[in-house]
Amino acid sequence: MSESSAADDGSVAFEEALNKTGIILASYVWGYVSDTKGRRFTLVIPLLISFALNCISSLANHWLVLGLLKFLSVCFSCAANSVTYTIVGETCVQRVRNKYMLLMTCLLLLAPAVSGVLTYPTLKLDFATDLSTIGVVYKPWRLLIIVLALPLGMGALAMFFFYESPKFLFNCGRKDEAMEVLKGIYAINHRTSKNNYKIRLMKIERKTETKSASIWRAVYEQSAPLFREPYLLRSLQLFYIVSVAYITNNSFLIWLPHIMEQVRKSLQANGTRTGNVCELIHTEATGNLSSSDSSENCLGTVEDNVVFTLIISQTIFSLLNFVLSYLPNHRRPVLLTVLSVSAVSGVLINLTPETISSVIFFMMFTCTCLGMGIMASYFVDLYPTSHRGMVTCLSIMVGRSSAFMGINLVGHLIFNYCQLTFYLWSLLVLTSVVAAWFLPPDRHEKLKTSN
Repeated sequence: MSESSAADDGSVAFEEALNKTGIILASYVWGYVSDTKGRRFTLVIPLLISFALNCISSLANHWLVLGLLKFLSVCFSCAANSVTYTIVGETCVQRVRNKYMLLMTCLLLLAPAVSGVLTYPTLKLDFATDLSTIGVVYKPWRLLIIVLALPLGMGALAMFFFYESPKFLFNCGRKDEAMEVLKGIYAINHRTSKNNYKIRLMKIERKTETKSASIWRAVYEQSAPLFREPYLLRSLQLFYIVSVAYITNNSFLIWLPHIMEQVRKSLQANGTRTGNVCELIHTEATGNLSSSDSSENCLGTVEDNVVFTLIISQTIFSLLNFVLSYLPNHRRPVLLTVLSVSAVSGVLINLTPETISSVIFFMMFTCTCLGMGIMASYFVDLYPTSHRGMVTCLSIMVGRSSAFMGINLVGHLIFNYCQLTFYLWSLLVLTSVVAAWFLPPDRHEKLKTSN
């Protein structure tokens, strides 16, 4: 990408579309790899490759090359989206599993905030190194690609010091390896010798059968049982809730920096402001339609309000999710509450005449992300070991697909039919509340019923 070349919106949209497509396509494959080659393998190798591709992409001399390299890097890095949930769920006892899954989501939600913290000082740097041999001028935005990719490399290296999921090993018939892993975990947790581990016999859940077939046939055979009895209805239910959660959070939260910028401009101009989010958007759309920026130069910077809004919003969501982690045995009530709050807030955005309150309701409307950890725990609990990696990866695939469609859809609707959009979307979230109502009760509820 030449810094003097036109940085048109088409190239940005094309790169974003490639990244989303990479996640959607690759998630399906990584689900198969996770269930056949192992959770640890699916984290180490792909993340190292993704880190290397990101480093190379920082030297790309054309936006098409940059887009292609980023597409490939995303295809590999998305392996971590769901496999981490699977390996954590399989290496924790039932007593703490749900809590740790929710804590994982805390880190997932906090990641964009950390990225914002890293992005702000990096893009504030002022340097331009001419690398004429490859035809690029190395500027801060290129350095930022490497900075944001560092967690990939560090995470892959850290996984070298972690054990493979013992449940996966045992389910694949590798009993001796599974026993050694259990001994190692026991020794670390209790600060004692492996020889003190007393368990000598384990009962297999269901051994994974491997058949000689093409890769695509094998992938199909790994995923097809998820859409047959007895899992068909449960898969459709969970995937629907995931799609609504993703499409609501991702599609609308991306507009929060734009809305906050309009609030700032309005307060500067008037001192006070009446009117909800939709009125702000309508005023901005009609008043500035003819004054759009047609700059042709790629500035390589990002507005401060975008970074600060990202940091603040994701930190708030992460803290709220941390609070929810103390309710690990109340998954269904918590999920129903989160989705209900989102649905009600979508209506209140239109009914609230005051700006700040309307923005707060907008934030609450996008709180569906708080249910992602809960959904991940259901995928681990309700499916056998031999299919957990696949079903969890497919949930990411479904979520990202819906978010990709939603971002493109909302970008048009919110500027043309703002109030109607929030009303109809609230109704959509309400349907996910109905779907979540029929989720199985938590284990402690079953015990109370039996007593």
